[in-house]
Order: sequence, then C-alpha cells, then structure tokens
Amino acid sequence: MNEEQGETETRGESSQTGDYSHLVEEAEDGLYMLDGDGRFELLNSAFVELTGYDREELLGADPRLVLADGEVERFNGKIRSVIATEDTSGSMLTTVVTKDGQRKPVEIRFSLLPSDGEKYNGLTGVARDIRARRHREQKLDVLSRVLRHNVRNRLNLIFGHAATMKDADNETHQRAATKIEDAAEELMEISEKARTAQTEVGFNPSEHDRTDVTELIEHLAVQLRREHPAADITLDLPAELVVSAPDSYRIALSELVENAIEHNPDAEPTVVIRVEQTDSAVRTIIEDECPPIPESDLQAINEGKETPLMHSLGIGLWLANWVADTVGGELELNRRADGAGNQAVIVLPAA
Repeated sequence: MNEEQGETETRGESSQTGDYSHLVEEAEDGLYMLDGDGRFELLNSAFVELTGYDREELLGADPRLVLADGEVERFNGKIRSVIATEDTSGSMLTTVVTKDGQRKPVEIRFSLLPSDGEKYNGLTGVARDIRARRHREQKLDVLSRVLRHNVRNRLNLIFGHAATMKDADNETHQRAATKIEDAAEELMEISEKARTAQTEVGFNPSEHDRTDVTELIEHLAVQLRREHPAADITLDLPAELVVSAPDSYRIALSELVENAIEHNPDAEPTVVIRVEQTDSAVRTIIEDECPPIPESDLQAINEGKETPLMHSLGIGLWLANWVADTVGGELELNRRADGAGNQAVIVLPAA
C-alpha cells in the first residue's frame, strides 16, 4: 500500500468514526458506557438530559448517582446473571432519579464489552424513558375497563326501568323516571371525565408551566364554593409558592375536591386544601370527612392498574394520578390518622 492510499483509508476511517460519534450524540435514547469498575465512561446528550446532571458530574460516577435506592444491586445482579449464562446482553425496567428529584421509569438494555477470559470489562447500554408509553398504556387500560363496566351496568339499569315504566301506574312512572335520569346523568359524567382524560391530561413535559399554586387554588376555591354552596372549603396555603406543573394540575385538584364533596353523606361536607413544601417536593393535600376509601381503591392506585375486581375507583382519582405522573410526581391516597376521613396528596417536584 502506498502513502497516498494509506492517507485515503485513514481519512475514511476518521470520517466513519466522526459519523458514528454524531449518531451517538444525536440519538433520542440515552446511551452510556460503563468501564470495568462500573463507572460512567461515555454518555450522550440524551442521557445527560434524562438524568438532569451535567456531563462532568456523570463521567466517572457510579450508577448509584442516578438510580433509585436498591436498583444498582438489581442491575448488578442482572449483569451477573447474563455473565453466568454466557450471554452478552440483557434488559430490565428500573427507575432513574434526576438531579432535581424526579422519578422516571426507564427501560435499560445493555451489552457486555469483549473481555479476556472471565474478567468483566464493562458494557454499553441504552436507557429509554418509558413514562409516555406507560402513561398511554395505563390510561387506555383503565379507561377501557372502567367504561366497559360502568356503561354496561348503567345501560342495563336504564333498560330495566324503562321496561318497568311501560306497565306501571303514574307514581311508579315517576320513581322509575327519576332513577333513569340519575343513571343517565352519571353515565354522562363518566363519559365527560373519560374525554377529559383523553384530551386534557397528556404527557408533554415541554408544556409544563411555572405556576403559583397558591393563586391557582384560591381561584379554584371561589369556583367550587359557587358550585357547591353547602360545602365548607377551607384553605391552608403559603403566601406564594411556584412549582413546575402542567395545565391539567387544576383539573386534578378540582376532581379531588369534588370527590371529597360528593362522597360525603353530610349535607354540609367539609374539605381542607393544604399545601406543604419540602426541599424536594410540593405536596397539595386534600382532606375530607368521607367514609374510608376502600382497600381495593388504594390498591388500584398503588399498583397502577385497574383490575376486573377494582371498579369502584372513579376516573377522577386516575386523572389526578396521571397529572402528577407527567411531572415525575405521584398521587398518594391515605386514610386520615384520626380516622375522620381520607387524605389525597398530589406530590410534585419542587421548582
């Protein structure tokens, strides 16, 4: 090979390397490489954005910096399992905790780097944010089950009472007609909430606004008091508190307060809306004096899925759950410590 050919081949190899570097840097998924000591050696911009840390903070760091408690041990166990089976690649679902405290579910795929003998030499991997996918799948699953169950039951009720009206006297007609109207109104409400969930509660992190939740809650309370004049809605808020929240935060809060009012058998239901701030989170707390939330409803929210046996949970609670999830937060449902009612908490990362 002459000198000119050598220079041409070198330029070609350099060009290919540059193209590969560009592909890695521009990839939408987070790409990373761990060295033989299990520390970040290479990573792309998507991985930096996924974690919220600066590139300099990540390079040379242990994965414990970005993975939730206990997840590094699971990750290492997965690697050992791959090595033991003489395979070269593996995958797992885990949780990344960003620099500002957001929790992001991710799918990690990795391939072991070639090594001499049995020595571990590191790996390359892909970290994919699956919040949007999980959000979409969960919404479709829950809405499908809830709507199928409720629409079928309410329509059966409507048909049954309509049949009764055909052969009954006027007084029975009136009672049956009332039940038909109530069932139809409930069905309409379910449909409207399903539409809201589908059109208003979307997963689009770029559209989150910095919102003064104190001002928002005060305005919402005025509206709710007008719509429910018998209700006692008490506020316990800081003078001002700005957080990163989606527009649908107002929808979630409204649903939780209306649930607290509508499910209280008292003619003058009481609801308290309180906001607390910690270093890492802002907690919007709605306390009611309703009967205890059924264990099945608590389980449905905690497990993140609607099962065939869990139909008492309203779409309103799921709306609040999805709203919090879009910003890396969560919805907590608890029974009050004093046993006097329930507590729903929207947890949002602190701005």
